[in-house]
Amino acid sequence: MTIIGIQALGNLLQYYYSDLTYILEFHKYKTGKFDLNEYLKKNPGTFRSFINEFKIARNIDKTKVRELLEQTFEWVNNKNPNDVDSFAEQLKFKGITHGKKVTSLASKILFLNNPWEILPIDTLGRKATNLSENSYSKYQILIQEFKKQKIIEIENYLNSVEQYLNLIENKFSGKIRELKIIRENRFIDKLLWTIGKNK
Repeated sequence: MTIIGIQALGNLLQYYYSDLTYILEFHKYKTGKFDLNEYLKKNPGTFRSFINEFKIARNIDKTKVRELLEQTFEWVNNKNPNDVDSFAEQLKFKGITHGKKVTSLASKILFLNNPWEILPIDTLGRKATNLSENSYSKYQILIQEFKKQKIIEIENYLNSVEQYLNLIENKFSGKIRELKIIRENRFIDKLLWTIGKNK
């Protein structure tokens, strides 16, 4: 084990429960378990709490949070719900992100809908993968390469804290599918973030 790996595990254990809570609450909203107004409150697991915790609120016009959620709902129900780059362009076009293409924000929001395939991108993740441009499609390719190279290490790290991860996942069992894939993806995300921070 390395210090970077241990730090990444610490981040995973610290935030995994809240990550799963955000995913579960988004899917409840998406399937009509509660309405938009309730999901916009400042309660644990809500959309507003998510954009604050994931540090993307600053990228959004404060008056456009409701519109952002409406655009997100529409986007995840269209034919290309995983197209992060195009979603970022649309949010820019709609004036939600101060006229800027914010790929990080788009990836973090679409991660809620599909945590099995989408890992959020940010400056540290790009630094860890040596990605110079702000392209999510290229980032996904680099993530897959990173995963292939590190798969045994990733499994060893996760196995070392499996009892704790199982304990966290117990509350979400039967409510969120394929938790083991999410577990692995969240660790890869934390690992890339930690590598980027130490580069």
